[in-house]
Amino acid sequence: MQHLIILPDLGQTTSEAKVLKWLKQPGDPIRRGEPLLTVETDKVDMDVESFADGFLRGILVPEGSVVAALAPLAVVTATLQESWMPPAPATEQPAPEPIVSREKPAGREVPAAPELPREPAPAHEFRARPLTPEQQLAMFRRMLLCRQFEDRVYYLFLQGRMPGTIHQAQGQEACAVGVCAALGPGDMITSTHRPHEHAVARGIPVRSLMAELFARSTGCCRGKGGSMHIGDVSLGMLPAVAIVGGGIPLAAGFALAFQYLKTGNIVACFFGDGATNIGPFHEAVNVAAIWNLPVVFVCENNKYGASTAIEKVTRVPHVSDRAGAYGIPGRRVDGNDLEAVYAAMLEAAAAARAGAGPTLLELETYRFAGHSRSDPGHYRPKEEVEQWKLRDPIERYQRFLIEQGLLSPEQAAEMRNEVERELDEAVAFAEGSPQPAPEDCLTDVFA
Repeated sequence: MQHLIILPDLGQTTSEAKVLKWLKQPGDPIRRGEPLLTVETDKVDMDVESFADGFLRGILVPEGSVVAALAPLAVVTATLQESWMPPAPATEQPAPEPIVSREKPAGREVPAAPELPREPAPAHEFRARPLTPEQQLAMFRRMLLCRQFEDRVYYLFLQGRMPGTIHQAQGQEACAVGVCAALGPGDMITSTHRPHEHAVARGIPVRSLMAELFARSTGCCRGKGGSMHIGDVSLGMLPAVAIVGGGIPLAAGFALAFQYLKTGNIVACFFGDGATNIGPFHEAVNVAAIWNLPVVFVCENNKYGASTAIEKVTRVPHVSDRAGAYGIPGRRVDGNDLEAVYAAMLEAAAAARAGAGPTLLELETYRFAGHSRSDPGHYRPKEEVEQWKLRDPIERYQRFLIEQGLLSPEQAAEMRNEVERELDEAVAFAEGSPQPAPEDCLTDVFA
């Protein structure tokens, strides 16, 4: 049985407290009435005790954080073997189900991920986790939809049927799907100039996305945004910003609004490794840290900012190491492992919802395509590209599902065919939709 430890309501004149010190650590046995942590109010320091026997499983608020009365602080379970679930948002929105029993809490040091091997990733890297088969298959199909949408768009451009330009993300599907699967209704994402997979993963219909890329009035931005500006606020995605790092301060702003309005929602902010050397990144992460904003900063580290390798522009070994400069947790994750991304995002999201502030997630991944449609990517060694393709997140997860008896090769092939039919319909819808009228230039303008 799971028990949620909260900050007691300390009275009308004391509505919040600062966490001074955790007296127990995850995995420690505890007894009913035993102090778990010490908090500081404007009047006195005091201990918060456990009301149940068991084991401390998750610390939701790190030391130094200020939390409101009745805010979740920790999770206690009767045994060490059972899994535990982060608290649901205060707005009573359904929270995503957890997938692992985790001993390390959000906000505490997490061991660095192992270096990526230079060989095919075996399917058994995925440990059995308590996602339902329906959830696993749905997440796999969503990755297929991301990949096949990108591929279809690429071929439409080659055929000259689609205007504008594109920046694609084949190979990064586990990042988009793993993060967005951990979000709930009312949460928001901000994106980049490479936004297609974020939009698909967030659940924006591909008909709407395809129409936008065709610059039709039925598109998600009424044909005014195009490839680099897709989004739909009503579905939880702020229209993407093509300026590198431009969405990072917007994410902090949205998170501030959620905090002020007490909605219980969070923001997932996507950006690439190239954005981590610009001023808005440092400014936005810093302000989010000092104000404990409910935002998760998600760096999709695909190793290249345009054509420049990340090791040529920074001496910090890992992007996640930079979290320490702002006093927030940082975590490095295999971005091509769908369920590892999902688990890390769930943990970071739980901390953000609990008032513990932001987390910096570094998802190590790789884009198979060049920087843009006109970039062949010749600056990357062929051997490097091939080694990363052996870690294709979709192929890895398909092997895992087959090993687990949840999917057959024939079912996987049929699933791909279903996605192709869905994309056929989306293209027909887009090409049959009307062009925006000239007078539409005067609408949706704010000053």
